[in-house]
Amino acid sequence: VKLEDGSVLKASSVVLATGHSARDVYEVLLRHKVMLEPKPIAVGVRVEHPQELINQIQYHSKTPDPYLPPASYKLVKQIDDRGVYSFCMCPGGFIVPATTDTHSIVVNGMSPSKRNGYYANSGIVVEIKNIDIPNIDKNPLAGIDYQDNLEKIAFQNGGIGQVAPAQGLIDFVNNKVSSEILDTSYFPGVVSSPMHFWLPDNIQNRLQKGFKSFGRIMKGYLTNEAIIVGVETRTSSPVRIFRDKEKLHSFPYKNLFPVGEGAGYAGGI
Repeated sequence: VKLEDGSVLKASSVVLATGHSARDVYEVLLRHKVMLEPKPIAVGVRVEHPQELINQIQYHSKTPDPYLPPASYKLVKQIDDRGVYSFCMCPGGFIVPATTDTHSIVVNGMSPSKRNGYYANSGIVVEIKNIDIPNIDKNPLAGIDYQDNLEKIAFQNGGIGQVAPAQGLIDFVNNKVSSEILDTSYFPGVVSSPMHFWLPDNIQNRLQKGFKSFGRIMKGYLTNEAIIVGVETRTSSPVRIFRDKEKLHSFPYKNLFPVGEGAGYAGGI
């Protein structure tokens, strides 16, 4: 293995255990003719509610027992032949920046161990199949380009630095520009943005239908007390590194063993 400083580290076997956002690793593998293939992904937004509201909905009470843990939820709906679902739901958590590029916006979520934050947030994402991604038959890294394009659009429609685009949940569903944005846990800040206008139609339409469906499943979920923040794109690897089914090595390098999220066989976070 050749290191960044030019030195060479010799080894009989190498375990490649990168995360799914190590885009430069995929580029290196492609240059060295390691067999790669594109794989389906999911992209969308983060939705944020007051945690107290989610507690009331899930525990079916305006005054839930204070000893109950912060409530979570899991939602999924098939819409226009694509899955729309909650991803990495974070009770009592925070929306956080997750970009790997200064000219992109990517958001994700986390919860502290006590889950005692004021807000609850979750990714709400749309299934993106290979057929939805341009040039995927010619470029195994086309899924990365697809993610990157959305992330740059979000940056262009956000504010300075990592200030993210946001919209009231009901405003988004009703194709309405938000005149003001509620407070949020996302610490770089947000700016009102017509996400219903600039998100691609195949994502925007399904998200709108998904939120309406989730509002019927969880009474009170579709509310003026919630906002969406964009974009959530790094749910899983858009690339899979070929492995031998039995010995798990790559092709054509039999001493290279891809594992973890970056190999494209694991799930999201």
